[in-house]
Amino acid sequence: MRLFHALTSLGCCSALALLNAACGISILGYGAGNDGGGGGGGDHGTGTRSGPGTGGSAGAGAVEISDCEAGYNEISDGRGGVNVEQVCPLLVDRSVSLLAFTSAIYPLLRANCSSCHSTETRATAPLIADVDAKLAHEYALTRVNFKQPADSKLVVRMGVDRHACFGSDCMDANQQMLEAVQAWAAAVAPGLPETPRPVPMDEEISETDVTGWIEADRAGIPAADAEFIKYASLHELHNAGVSADELNVARVALSKALNSTARWAPEVANPADINGKGIVYRFDTRDYWGYNKGVTKLHFGGSDDDVFFGYTTVNYLGEPVGSDVTTKEKYSYTAEVERDPSFARLVWGRVLAGNVEGASTGEPLPPFVDGFKTDYIEASQLVFTLTRPDVYSAIMAIPWYAQDLEAELGVIKDEGMKSYEYMVTKEAHPIDSRMYWRARTTSGGYYWKTWDVWTGQLADGVTTIEEAYATGQIRFPFWAHPIPKFVSGTGGGVLAETFSFIATLAQPFNSTPPGCDPQPSYAGAQFSNCRYYTGTEGMQQSEEEVIWDLPNGLQGYALWGGFGQRRIDSMVNAVRDPRLHRGLTDAKLASEIGHTIPDRRQNVGSSCIGCHADGVSRGDNDLRDWLDRGGPLPAGERGVDRWIDDEQTVAQVRELYPPSSVMRPKMEDDRRGFLAAMAKIKRDMILGEDKNVYVEPAIWTIEWAQGFYRYPVTTSN
Repeated sequence: MRLFHALTSLGCCSALALLNAACGISILGYGAGNDGGGGGGGDHGTGTRSGPGTGGSAGAGAVEISDCEAGYNEISDGRGGVNVEQVCPLLVDRSVSLLAFTSAIYPLLRANCSSCHSTETRATAPLIADVDAKLAHEYALTRVNFKQPADSKLVVRMGVDRHACFGSDCMDANQQMLEAVQAWAAAVAPGLPETPRPVPMDEEISETDVTGWIEADRAGIPAADAEFIKYASLHELHNAGVSADELNVARVALSKALNSTARWAPEVANPADINGKGIVYRFDTRDYWGYNKGVTKLHFGGSDDDVFFGYTTVNYLGEPVGSDVTTKEKYSYTAEVERDPSFARLVWGRVLAGNVEGASTGEPLPPFVDGFKTDYIEASQLVFTLTRPDVYSAIMAIPWYAQDLEAELGVIKDEGMKSYEYMVTKEAHPIDSRMYWRARTTSGGYYWKTWDVWTGQLADGVTTIEEAYATGQIRFPFWAHPIPKFVSGTGGGVLAETFSFIATLAQPFNSTPPGCDPQPSYAGAQFSNCRYYTGTEGMQQSEEEVIWDLPNGLQGYALWGGFGQRRIDSMVNAVRDPRLHRGLTDAKLASEIGHTIPDRRQNVGSSCIGCHADGVSRGDNDLRDWLDRGGPLPAGERGVDRWIDDEQTVAQVRELYPPSSVMRPKMEDDRRGFLAAMAKIKRDMILGEDKNVYVEPAIWTIEWAQGFYRYPVTTSN
């Protein structure tokens, strides 16, 4: 089945299994995708090293805790380079683990996963099914939770992500994988160190305890700093009986959410445990938002739908919001970042307001801020609020149009369309294929941008994307038109020469471009969807996702719509998040086109942060690789037939689309910076020897908050 992957969460066998996954995808996308690619590689079977110059795997029979100085794990890709993984070498007896792995789970992996995840085939990371059992074991160690096997990435990739399932369906594959991991864990888990818990589980922490601890700590805060000092408490999680390891997850989530929304902060700053109990943490808002590039007012953070169709009429300050807000609100960024405590004050005021600018189909949403107290914020509430799509877009000062963000980030465009490195992945995160590119920025960083195309309506009797390809109804335009055509979009007279927005499938208003073959629009009679590529200006049936590296090493995220305008959520006819659609069949979730499932959307903020647990996700450049190898490029009128025999076009494709062997090491380098920043968080925030988390922390904590406060899951909440 199609490679479909979830948000960093979920499963189906335990509460925490419902909150795992850490979706990898074809580079971008918020919630599902292909944990594909690989990067670099070392000598076959040489095991792991924990960052440059740090140790390796334990010798036979030795129980070792790796120093993991770099905070992430580099494993040979079997082809002369390395793949970068966030889980450091585990605290296990390697010889015992390898023996149990080989007997309990390796045969299952070889039988069902080796067509991709082995150096003898595509060498798609992780190489969990490699022909070399020792190398496969090293990769599998990065995707197993020996204490809670149901939470293992190996398991949730089946039950939640629904990735390349075997057996009768994904639930069957999930159960087979769970039983295999449980057998492996039975041999290893007894030797694992216990995670400390400074406050015993059966000791309840009262509100009076929390406020008393805060009062004692606040007494030592200088008066000039007092307004910027805030407190977050994990006592509700503790009192609810979550495990010591789950408390570690929430601690990491707290710091990750703060630092992931620190738009211009130069380095990671972790909250401080105020009394050694691991419950109440102090943070200074200036550490995250005390840096600014000239922003004096935060723009409306809601959806463009709310603006253009009038669902929301006021912003978080109660000021009117009209359809002209996208042209009236334009950030004038300064050239350099400056220290600015007033920006921290501005951001915190927006955080306190909650997600009142969230997407709705009627009245504005309630703020959902039950966990904000007079003296502190309940920790899961803070993680939840910082990652709401409207809050995130506002406090990250995301402009209304993509080219404005690209200008602020210094995306390098001095070679025009040749400035970017293009990729096309057939089975990626979206319902259909994905085109995306990597650009460089003047800071030396990276900027990834995707193009996901609405599948739209097909002929009668064709209901899945597989049927569409089989019958020649290929909708993805970049198989037949691999040379991108840059068009204007909108946003203040922007020109095609800004190299920001490209033509996909048009969605015409009043006029129909030649070759469109119009279909009724989902939005009603006002628009029509083009079934086929026209290369024209105007509204496009696409949405774009962007990832860039923040100064502190983590990542920023943005979503853009059919005019290049900022959005806060992704339409379900382009991309879907299995986390939000757990009750659907495998085929309906991953293959059926259009709005065939409930309209619960992936959103900027939580979906992006949760999905990209490892930073940039991997993907293969199928268009280029298949061109070089001679197959299996989509053929026919809407496939590559129109250009495959044209030497000039083929040469241009090879110039614009580097092979996977070129792009994989760049992805690994991009991952490395992110994982180094995450390592700084985990070193300080995790209690105990094992500095790993085995679920994506932000999504685990967000979903805990939604359950605890009974906040509904809405269209894009």
